[in-house]
Amino acid sequence: MKAIIISIIAGSLFFSSVQADHEPDHRYNIRGYVLDGSQQGIDSLTVEAFAEGKLLGSGKTDTDGYYSMHLHLHDEDYHRALKLRAGSLEAELRVTFERGDDTSARIHEANFVDGKYVEGALNRFHIPNWSYAAGGLVLFMVIMVLLEKQRKKKVRLAKYGASEKHSPSGHKAKKARRKKH
Repeated sequence: MKAIIISIIAGSLFFSSVQADHEPDHRYNIRGYVLDGSQQGIDSLTVEAFAEGKLLGSGKTDTDGYYSMHLHLHDEDYHRALKLRAGSLEAELRVTFERGDDTSARIHEANFVDGKYVEGALNRFHIPNWSYAAGGLVLFMVIMVLLEKQRKKKVRLAKYGASEKHSPSGHKAKKARRKKH
């Protein structure tokens, strides 16, 4: 009996917290990095978001300088000014999202790099943008070569059959063909 009562209480607590956390039009996530002048993360720094002097949320940086915080904002908060504070660094950001969209995640990338505020996603691994196109091209070429090899194998099998004795392979097969002519 005790187990049933405990499971009912635990289930109701879980359900009420899940229900409050899953209303997408109330969530606004601010995340980013706090980096020093040499692009190294600043560890264990508290990052806070304020509106009209009231603390809305906070997060702590990890060893890479990454932080994330989840705020409870509504559609009415669109374009609202927030103050972001990371230690002695401060910046103002405007709440932005697609109004009426209650399915997409509302994420704001906000970073402090060498004391300056930088909005948008950072390329933390210093991979140049052109390398993605080059990598895609190389991958495409590898796939094309593999497909061509597969096509040639099918043609060879159709021409000589599945028997290994009759399939031409390397130097010996060329000699055998020359002798026949």
